[in-house]
Amino acid sequence: MHFPNRIRRALSLLMVFAAATGATAAQAEWPERPIKMIVPYVAGSGPDVVLRPIADALGRELGQPVIVDNRGGAGGIVGTQALASSAPDGYTIGFGNLVTLAINKSMHAKLPYDPQRSLAPVSLAIGNALVLIARNDLPASNVQELIAYAKKNPGKVSVGSLGVGSSAHLAGEMLKSETGTTMLHVPYKSGQQAVADIAGGQLDVMIDNVAGVLPFIRSGQVKVLGATSLKRVPVLPDVPTLDESGLKGFEVVSWGGIMVPAGAPKPIIDKLNAAIAKALKDPAVLKLNETLSVEAMPSTPEQFANLIATEIPRWGEMVKKSGASAD
Repeated sequence: MHFPNRIRRALSLLMVFAAATGATAAQAEWPERPIKMIVPYVAGSGPDVVLRPIADALGRELGQPVIVDNRGGAGGIVGTQALASSAPDGYTIGFGNLVTLAINKSMHAKLPYDPQRSLAPVSLAIGNALVLIARNDLPASNVQELIAYAKKNPGKVSVGSLGVGSSAHLAGEMLKSETGTTMLHVPYKSGQQAVADIAGGQLDVMIDNVAGVLPFIRSGQVKVLGATSLKRVPVLPDVPTLDESGLKGFEVVSWGGIMVPAGAPKPIIDKLNAAIAKALKDPAVLKLNETLSVEAMPSTPEQFANLIATEIPRWGEMVKKSGASAD
C-alpha cells in the first residue's frame, strides 16, 4: 500500500516517539534483575573488604541484589577491562580507583581501556590513607630510623607492593625519591601475600591501605612506622604521619568510586548515583568505615570526572620522575 508523504512522515515520527518512550520506560524500571559489581582485586583485599557492605546496602536501595565479582590481576587492569567491555545497560557496574583510573594510564603504554573514554563515572565512594609498615625485627622503629638504616644499607631494604604501578609502588618510589635512599622494589600479586611476608620476616617494609593491614597491626604481626595522610589515622592515633616525621608535605591518599561502561543511559547513572549516596549512609557501612578509617565520599558524576582528570597528570609526573614502567 502506498502512503502519502505526510502520512509516512507522521508514522515515522510516531515510531521514533514510541521507541524513545519504550527506552525511557525500560530505564525507569531499572533494575529488573541482579546487578554485578566488578571489583578488580582479589577477595579479601582491602577494596573487597570495604566494598562488600556497600554492595549489600546498594542492593537494598535498588531493590535488587548487587553481587560482587572479583576480577583481580595486572594491577586492576583485568577487572577494569572486563567492566569497560560490558554492555552499558546498568547491570554491570564496577569499582575504579586511583590506580585503575589515574596511575595506570601513565604506567602502561598500551592500556586496553581509556579511563575517561571507556568508562563513565557515577560517584566517588571511599577515600583512605595508607600506612608504612615493617617487619617486627627490622632495626627501625620510626621513619627517620628507617631512612638512616636504608642509607647505611643501600639496595638491601625490600619494599613490597601490589604490583608495578600500584599506589603502594608509587608511594614507595616517592618515599625513596624524597629521602634519597635506594631500596629494592618487590612486586606481589596480592597485598595479602606481601603483608604475610612482612609478618613472616621475608619482606622489610610496605606502604598499603589501612583496611588491608589493620588486622596484622592489631595482632602485633607487623609494626607501623607512619601514615601517608597529612592528618593522623583515627584508628591509629598514636602513629605519626610521614609529614610529622620530617617528610614535609608527603601525602598519598587513595580514593575510589563506582563506574559503568561508557554509553550507559543518564537516567540509570542518576538513579545509581542517588542510591550510592544513600548506601554510604547505611549503618553497617558507616561502622566498617569507622573501624578501618575509610571515609565515605559521595559525589556527583561530574565531580568524580574532574578528580580523575586532575589525578592523571599529577601521577603521570610521579611515574615519569620515578622512571617506573609496567611495559
